[in-house]
Amino acid sequence: MSNSLEKLKKEYRWDIYQCSLKCFNCMYINPHYLISQDFYINCPAGKFFGFDTFYSGGRMEIARGILDGSIKLPLKDNKMLLKVIYACTTCGSCENICYYNREIRTTEVFETLRELLVENEIGPMPEHIKFLKSISENFNPYNEDKSARINWLDEDEKLNEIKNNILENDYKILYFVGCTSSYRTKDIAKATVKILNKLNIHFKILGMDEWCCGSPAARVGDTILARKMAQHNIKVIENCGANLVLFSCAGCYRTFKKDYPKWGLNYNFKVLHISEFISELIKNNKIKLGSIDKKITYHDPCHLGRHLGIYDPPRIVINAIPKINFKEMARNRFNAWCCGAGGGVKSAFKDLAIFAASERLIEAEKTTDAEYLISTCPFCNLNLKDGKKNIETKIIVKDLMELLLECRVELIE
Repeated sequence: MSNSLEKLKKEYRWDIYQCSLKCFNCMYINPHYLISQDFYINCPAGKFFGFDTFYSGGRMEIARGILDGSIKLPLKDNKMLLKVIYACTTCGSCENICYYNREIRTTEVFETLRELLVENEIGPMPEHIKFLKSISENFNPYNEDKSARINWLDEDEKLNEIKNNILENDYKILYFVGCTSSYRTKDIAKATVKILNKLNIHFKILGMDEWCCGSPAARVGDTILARKMAQHNIKVIENCGANLVLFSCAGCYRTFKKDYPKWGLNYNFKVLHISEFISELIKNNKIKLGSIDKKITYHDPCHLGRHLGIYDPPRIVINAIPKINFKEMARNRFNAWCCGAGGGVKSAFKDLAIFAASERLIEAEKTTDAEYLISTCPFCNLNLKDGKKNIETKIIVKDLMELLLECRVELIE
């Protein structure tokens, strides 16, 4: 018996069989928080494909079939099975919304199903195999040269000062940049560094010694590769003497905070998302923010919100900005609509990813009339900007650190 099949039977059997009424209530947002009748469904894959199979209940039915033996792997034709299992963004909305409050761990069940497909050499999808190869060879999923990880530093003369301080042991704080901000959303990495500099926060980065956090591999079922990345990152961070690691990427943060310990990989440093770090400085009256007279709304990244329960810190930061006009979208906090990029969906199901991002932008415009859509995840930022190309909208997508840079953050001496 494979390791993942054993895990399904021993750890998740209760979860799988408790989801047996086929009520499909998890496809909707909690009605007690319903603001708009236009935005009430909360599963991107289910809404996009339009069949029950693509909702959480359909995947749980597949899991039951595998457990009771009615589905025997490998199947003669695995294409539809792969499509159903991998079209999920693993956003976690279904398990947060379950009306019966049974704490059914649907996301963990679906990720274990993916591990099972990988073990049986059925999965992952062809597009996933490409980025897994890149992670293994280049330590990033974007097929970029590993030496280019710190190229974003060369674009600004002031940032070169940090490049020269890489791995010096006189700092205690480390900024873990992540692959997406290193190679794609470079403005987020630069904004984060500039904010830390303005606040006189001494820190370092790992540079080329920083590897992919392992999240992309873990999300599609290759936990062996994910653990290899994790073990390296823990080793180099502990060797450089950092006792606090800051993340601007919700996915990296989630993987360090939730997955590493789950895999039995412990570490001796503290981890914080940058929004948590900044919100604590605000609460302790350590920083001063300039005003921004803009209408703002906030998109909760799934990895930061539902996966870790961190909803307030980004809102504390936004609401601390003078003259800000902040309004929530119809679906927010644990009801938030996924941007559509997670779980390997952006690479294997591009149309689904763009559909989800476009719907989020439309929701932001219709229910808030915001000028800025703020998030705290580079991957959300990337996909929402791609979604903008698909629709007509004036809304501007920004990261929280870019917003702070715009409002001229200062340290209170």
